[in-house]
Amino acid sequence: MSRGMTQRVREAAAGFARFTRADIDTKLGIRTRAGQQRVRSVIHDLRKSGEIVSIERGLYKYIEKSRPRTKIDIVWHLVRSHRHFSTDDIERLSSASRHTILEYLRCLATIGCIRKTGRQTWRLIQDLGPKTPINREKCKRLRELRKRKGEKDEHNITRLRTSLSGAVLLVSQ
Repeated sequence: MSRGMTQRVREAAAGFARFTRADIDTKLGIRTRAGQQRVRSVIHDLRKSGEIVSIERGLYKYIEKSRPRTKIDIVWHLVRSHRHFSTDDIERLSSASRHTILEYLRCLATIGCIRKTGRQTWRLIQDLGPKTPINREKCKRLRELRKRKGEKDEHNITRLRTSLSGAVLLVSQ
């Protein structure tokens, strides 16, 4: 799956202390007028959202938008700070559910960040920095599962309504 233009502009802008639209065009390899207009439009939208501020006419600065810390963010912070830890330690310190912790630790092991060293102990083997790593493929599968579950729930609700309508008709006769 390809990243959208907005995400590409964010990532390019984050690489500069200060930048112009032309800097972003160059970094992204944009050469067409249509592509340059898309970059201009994205910069405008990011300025409105507060992620980009104008320093002076045509010169910008990227300000990473903060988001609330999730349980997964806290688990990743604990993994990085402890380096060698048990599942119980992370559960106690993060207040995340054991299921969430184990699922995320397995995800980190899959992408090569940690290794299981004992029955419930783990060791950090590759520190990817403070940004919480995610397994994009797994996230995509989970989104698809949630969507299918939602469709199944809607189908069941429709069947239930039909059954209730039939029951109401029988009772009223």
